[in-house]
Order: sequence, then C-alpha cells, then structure tokens
Amino acid sequence: MFWGEKMYTEEELLKEIKELIGDEGLFEAYERTFREYHYYFDTTNYIVLNVYQFNDHGPVHVLLTTRRALELLRIIKKFGIQTTAEKLGKPLWWSKFIVAFGALFHDIGNMIHRINHYEFSVFLAEPIIEKLVSEFEKRDPLLLKALTLNAIYTHDERVPCTTVEGSLITIADGCDMEAGRSRLVYKKDKVDIHAVSAMAIDRVEIREGNEDQPVLIEIWMKHPAGIFQVDEILTKKVKSSLLSGKIKLMIHTGKDGETLEKVI
Repeated sequence: MFWGEKMYTEEELLKEIKELIGDEGLFEAYERTFREYHYYFDTTNYIVLNVYQFNDHGPVHVLLTTRRALELLRIIKKFGIQTTAEKLGKPLWWSKFIVAFGALFHDIGNMIHRINHYEFSVFLAEPIIEKLVSEFEKRDPLLLKALTLNAIYTHDERVPCTTVEGSLITIADGCDMEAGRSRLVYKKDKVDIHAVSAMAIDRVEIREGNEDQPVLIEIWMKHPAGIFQVDEILTKKVKSSLLSGKIKLMIHTGKDGETLEKVI
C-alpha cells in the first residue's frame, strides 16, 4: 500500500511489532486477532474514506500505531519510567498487552460514527478484549480488561489520559502524519492550509532522547505548512497525555535545512 512518499506493508509492520513485543505467545495472539478482525479495520477504513472523507484509519494505521506505541514503551522503560500497570504491581507484559490491543482496536468506533468514536470503539472492542484477557490473566482479569479499554477510550485528545499505556497510544496515534496519512480533515478539491499541510510531512521517527525528555520525535517536512499538522494533531495529543513535558520535537522544515526544536 502506498501513501504519499512512504510505503508500509502489513507484513513488515507485523514483523517489527513481533520484535518489539518480544513475547511469542502475546504476539501470536496479536497477529491472530489482527487477521481475525481484519474486516473490522477494512470496514472502518471504507466508512472513514467514503463517508467522512478522512485519510487512512484502516489496517495499516492500527499497525503503525501499535508499532509506534511499543517503540515509545521500549524507550520510557529504558529511562526507568514505570507504566501504570507496573505502579499497580503488575508485570511489564500487562503494559505490552494494553498497548498492543488498545492500539489495535482504538479506531473501530468510526464504523458507528466519527463523533465520540472512542466511546463506540470501547463498546465494540469490549467482548473481544474480554476473550483475549481470559487467555492471559486468570488472577486479576477485570483490571487488565479495564486498563485496556481505558487506553482505547483516552486515545482522543479530547479525553485526558489517566494511564501511561493510554498515553503511549495517544502519542503514537498523533505521529501518523506522513504525506497522505494526515489525521486532519480536508477536501480533496480545495487548496487550503489543511490540504497543503496534509501533504507536507515526509517522515516521522521516534528516537531515544535524554533524561529530561526521554522521547525524541523527529519530523521531516518539505514545506513549513506541515507545522500546522504538528500543532493541530501531535501537540494536542501529547498535552492530553501523562507524558507532557517529557517529549521533545525536532522538526526539519523544507529545503533550507532549518531545524526547530521544542518540548511539549
């Protein structure tokens, strides 16, 4: 599948997710679930593209969001930041479960309606998460289920995050801004700031930062209008998360090689 100047395939993304999860049983369940409910993601994408005239919210988007959320999890753990599950006395695999399946199902509520889609996502995902939890957690299944549904619910910037895991999904979702993959609505037959900025960003990469800002998000854009995307999507999502103040953006704008840096 080709979007703008960046190509992603499901198989390549699944391979990267497998490495990031680092748990054979958990990845097997993730891959199996992704394939079993692929028609959910296809239907979501069909409705979003044809009814709301947004860009990709389908299989590639949920895999990208999963991969990036797991990348963020790996980074914050390297810098010694505890996840919410860990603060509650649970093992790290809980956080991987929450992040992986929360990211996988975060957007399926768009099948019902875009407005408050995060609520509908919880509604549709609940029986699936219930079944998955029963495979992995026997002692405290309700808590794992609740934390996973929480992560789905709070992925929208209008809902303040209450868990670290939900914050990772929110930020990862906001990183899906590359050319042709914009989260902002724009009409294809209208040239305005939405349309120009939606095609301005070439690449987004998540890297390790430093002790003060553990996460560095590096963004390359061919036109400064892409900053509109950053401000309207990613910045709002970071500010709704529990990691606000710990994220540094490095934005490379256009051919002149100018680089902007800011902490959000």
